[in-house]
Amino acid sequence: MDVITPPTTIDARLLSLLVCPRDRAELGLEDLHLCCPHGHKYPIVNGVPVLLLAEKEQTIGIAKASLDAVENGIGHPLYIDTLGLSEEEKRGIERDWTAGAEIDAAVSYLVGATSGWGYVKLVGRLKSYPIPEIPVDDGDGKLLLDVGSNWGRWSVSGARKGWRVVGIDPSLGAILAAQRAFSNQGLDMAFICGDARFLPLKNDLFQCAFSYSVFQHFSETDTEIAIAELGRVLCKGGLAKIQMANKNGLRSTYSRTRRNYMKSGSFRVRYWSLAALRRTFEQYVGPTKVVPEAFGGLGLLAEDRQWVSNKAKLLIRISMFLKQLSTFVKPLIRYADSVYVVSTKR
Repeated sequence: MDVITPPTTIDARLLSLLVCPRDRAELGLEDLHLCCPHGHKYPIVNGVPVLLLAEKEQTIGIAKASLDAVENGIGHPLYIDTLGLSEEEKRGIERDWTAGAEIDAAVSYLVGATSGWGYVKLVGRLKSYPIPEIPVDDGDGKLLLDVGSNWGRWSVSGARKGWRVVGIDPSLGAILAAQRAFSNQGLDMAFICGDARFLPLKNDLFQCAFSYSVFQHFSETDTEIAIAELGRVLCKGGLAKIQMANKNGLRSTYSRTRRNYMKSGSFRVRYWSLAALRRTFEQYVGPTKVVPEAFGGLGLLAEDRQWVSNKAKLLIRISMFLKQLSTFVKPLIRYADSVYVVSTKR
């Protein structure tokens, strides 16, 4: 299987941002590894530093799969087992793979898992990359951290708005897919295979941190740890904009009260009250407000209308109407299923 020739070492600008995720010591380059003065050593795969911690309980299985793949040297060049896909989907990637294709086969199969159920009919049939509009101001070359970047849709959107983006995700295969899909577009992006709870990044670096459909899957304890890490790496006055699921949203109430909700796995959606979100983000980051992101479900993006099913199109229209109405009828936010938590670092 032929692939585009990958980078052989880490980008120097990215290296200057990194620290050891265990002790936050400086990292140096040694062969194809990053090493800290205390003897911790991390591999670099195709220019991507793998800074996951094997001794920690992982939030998702793809993190362990990434560690296993690197340790045992298996899965190259696509690292399919780290994508979190079904066996059928993995076989589809292998079948459809062509080096230098207009659409990367891995992204084509990841799109359903990352962009929502409205994309189900496009899995394996993607004709162009669905890049949403990231809801932050233009970056003017400042640093933005994309937590849970996966195949890079929000990273690409941020880079197109002028941000210097660093994406972090536990799926090595998804990061390498982003690298293959967008490396020739002149976008200012770099990626890390790592854990949101143990960010391998220096203090006070980023002017913005963004995350969509990631923190809502963490346990309450892991969420608090990850939010505290955001607070650490944001610079003074830096903005965090994090999508979360509202406990009292119309569909959220139905979903979390189903009989089989607790059986849907450790990466199931966790639902927070608006008050708890404000309190937690204010504690670890700074002054916080919560704004509605979608009504009637999670992941209903206006930009997705051209891609999704007719049912999803209708839900998106309803969500957009209620979102606009909520700017005048403030109490409506109580019934939003998806919200953005917007915090400014003290």
